[in-house]
Amino acid sequence: VEIIDTGTGIPEKEIDHIYDPFFTTKTTAKGAGVGLYLVREIVLAHKGKIEVESEVDKGTKFSVHLPMILKEA
Repeated sequence: VEIIDTGTGIPEKEIDHIYDPFFTTKTTAKGAGVGLYLVREIVLAHKGKIEVESEVDKGTKFSVHLPMILKEA
């Protein structure tokens, strides 16, 4: 699954911290900084991976890869 936006992008100095619990660039009244941390924990718990590509002033792309599980009938 890919989620792409055309927003302001994420500065390179922040990319390494976006999955840290409680990391936020917003005031505490506007965000707790746990969203991406929780998403990554859920993806990893399902043996998947999450990747991010971002360019300032152009946008960001998150790619979520989850394994396919086939069940026999």
